[in-house]
Amino acid sequence: MRPSTADTLTRKAAAVLGGREGKETLTEALGRDVWIDFIADTGDCVSVSQEVARLVFETYEVEAPDKPGETLLLPRGDILLFGGDTAYPVATELEIHNRVIVPFSRVLEEVRDGKPRVLLGVPGNHDWYAGLDGFGRMFRERRGTVDLVGKSAPNEVVRFAQIGHFIQWVEAFRIGRYVSKRSTLPLDGYVPVQDASYFALRLAPGLDLWGADRQLRAVDFEQRAFFASLRTENRGLLLTLADPAYAFLEPNPAGQHIVDALDLRLEDDAVLVLTGDTHHYCREQIGKTCHVIAGGGGAFLHPARIMRQGLPEPAAEFPGPKASLALALQIPWQIVHGRSGFLVHLAAALLYMPAFTAVRWGGAPPMVGSLVTAAIAAFVCRLLGGFRNRSIAVYLLATIAGLIIGFVPLLARTAFATAGGLFLHAADLYGARPWLVFAVSVYVATLIFGTYLTAMTVLGIEQHQAFAALAHPGYKHFVRVRVRRDGSGADAWVLGKVDPLSASDPVVLVDQFSWTNHGLSAGARSMMPASQITPPSGDAAQQKRR
Repeated sequence: MRPSTADTLTRKAAAVLGGREGKETLTEALGRDVWIDFIADTGDCVSVSQEVARLVFETYEVEAPDKPGETLLLPRGDILLFGGDTAYPVATELEIHNRVIVPFSRVLEEVRDGKPRVLLGVPGNHDWYAGLDGFGRMFRERRGTVDLVGKSAPNEVVRFAQIGHFIQWVEAFRIGRYVSKRSTLPLDGYVPVQDASYFALRLAPGLDLWGADRQLRAVDFEQRAFFASLRTENRGLLLTLADPAYAFLEPNPAGQHIVDALDLRLEDDAVLVLTGDTHHYCREQIGKTCHVIAGGGGAFLHPARIMRQGLPEPAAEFPGPKASLALALQIPWQIVHGRSGFLVHLAAALLYMPAFTAVRWGGAPPMVGSLVTAAIAAFVCRLLGGFRNRSIAVYLLATIAGLIIGFVPLLARTAFATAGGLFLHAADLYGARPWLVFAVSVYVATLIFGTYLTAMTVLGIEQHQAFAALAHPGYKHFVRVRVRRDGSGADAWVLGKVDPLSASDPVVLVDQFSWTNHGLSAGARSMMPASQITPPSGDAAQQKRR
């Protein structure tokens, strides 16, 4: 990939939007403010994605931030900016078609206005799981004509089984058979203009838009060289990342690495950061930087941090800690009753089967089987607490959960033995008591496991596992940004719905804020000047290879 220069990309975007030629920035080419719609973590549930699209493609009337008492119309953005993880679980061509193109196209048919708009995006880790194949077909600039012969229409879902689709790919790879895919993934009315997975755009005088890509692990050499040349200009910056620099009110290593690679320091540089990956809304002030997480594009929900002693309070959240706690308390019952599937039940059954069989046929004593089961359960719980998390609380919770899960069958046998009664007598006649104990043990173990996940979330130890199992569809949102014509700053409105699947649920103004462009701090801080990190070429490159 070879990205367009910032000036070239600006000219292409201005041409799409009907701007005047020869202007250095987008606002100058258009002669007005520029509007950007930012959305991230799209393409999970088709029905939710469709309602999110309905949010994004609507216009809104709000109170004008600079003229109290007057209203301001928020039009659809000139730019639709995707902030990473275009589709889940893997952003293949087929998944993006089904989970993004189809639901978005259905809404676009209703609101088509004939105005061309710009499409931009940065890839997240789920895009990279597909090797950027689907991402490139959606976001890279078109070359020549588009051939859609033999492919489904943009508003038709292609039905397939995940496992079956995977097996077909493996078989095709094994025998060397060509697999036909859509050449592009078009959104009606939106024109992709970028040539690479990262870009820079001249938004307004003294203000740029950067989109960075860490490629699963780190920002690569070519990309660092690309942004280093721009960094020395010290223009103001609207920065979009697929990984937040701060998540759950703490520094996030993945996002921090991107910021460091771009030679930025959020505490000193007055940057407006728009990011996703974490599936909720949170706006924080990090030094001079306004850091916005807006991962409400359609994937499952992440909670706000519930316990936050000693941590700074964010400026705005959606949902907040009270709503997150109320949802967290539902997780054990949702898991045990199959809301997130029955994989945990199956795992508990497999965990109990060896010890249960050994006791039933006169093998190991019940106490030995319970201890072995407890050790395995505790180890698994510890792994789910995070490989890098070394806090005592994780080990303590995992040990408690493991012991309870391990001794549930023994406790169930004891309880049934002391209960007696007509029901248990009948169960004994048909030999059903052992299976009754087994079923109760699996149920209780699944409930304990859900409680363990909930406890980790409530205590702030681990924020992902429990709410991934909950798979809550609510609290969807996007950010509409007005870039001021003179480049002095930007105004933003965050619009969302608590229950996007309810037709009666109103659209709410989640947050509104303004950001002032003070430019970046003078001079780059990298140990190596920008002129020295230019990729080697010609004889120098050959000498380096030798």
